[in-house]
Amino acid sequence: MSDRRVDSTLRVGLGADDRGISEVVAFILTFAIILGSVGLLYTTAFGAMMDYQENEQETNAVRAMDSLTDNFNDVLRSNGVNQRYGELSLRDGRITTGNGGTALNISINGSDPIGTDGGDQRFAGYGDGVTAELGEFAYESDDDDDTIAYEGGGLVRGDETGSVVLREPRLRCNPEQNTAIISLVTVSAEDRSVQSSSGLGVSMTVENRSSRAYSNVNNVTIEREDDGAYEGAWNDILSGWTEDDGGCGDFGGDGRVVVTIVEVDIDY
Repeated sequence: MSDRRVDSTLRVGLGADDRGISEVVAFILTFAIILGSVGLLYTTAFGAMMDYQENEQETNAVRAMDSLTDNFNDVLRSNGVNQRYGELSLRDGRITTGNGGTALNISINGSDPIGTDGGDQRFAGYGDGVTAELGEFAYESDDDDDTIAYEGGGLVRGDETGSVVLREPRLRCNPEQNTAIISLVTVSAEDRSVQSSSGLGVSMTVENRSSRAYSNVNNVTIEREDDGAYEGAWNDILSGWTEDDGGCGDFGGDGRVVVTIVEVDIDY
């Protein structure tokens, strides 16, 4: 009788081929994780960088327009200044000029607005049926989401969510001294726009200038004639000047008001 033994040992483990396959799979998974992490980091960093660049561009545009506004407003500060020049770095943005814009009415003692029929004709010609049409001089970002506009000597910023005041126009009400000073710039320029990635020179030239001092004034008001593109900003600017607010002070017939309107042309 032969002695036959059956080898019943259970062999556990991987052969050389199996280990090779596992190593390849592990390498592929590791590489995929690394590649995914790099892609996620790139996407996040690129998005953050683009947001930073957009914010920086808008900040620089505000600074540039504010500097230009301060320069241009020399025509209000001095009767001897009739021209000013400045430069803007557009960075693919757009400069726009034109007539129209926000329309304002200035009324003394509740009479017809100055410059309109029945009112003070010294200011006739600055608006069509209103005291003054401020015109348009604005910088628009390259995506058209943000606009920074020079309005009446002030600076406002607007987008799809509304508008805010960056620099107040020269409207001064001092009830304690029974005085008010209203100084506005109106832009009368050709309707045009230009877009550029480089700098642009901008010239402001005085076309006309009218000024008058009113005495024995009871009250002076300024009203916006239409909502316009910067309604929120002008609501803040004219707070305390409108009829609903009671106008600028109650001077009791002893007030003195000086109104100055300077019409300018803007070329670039």
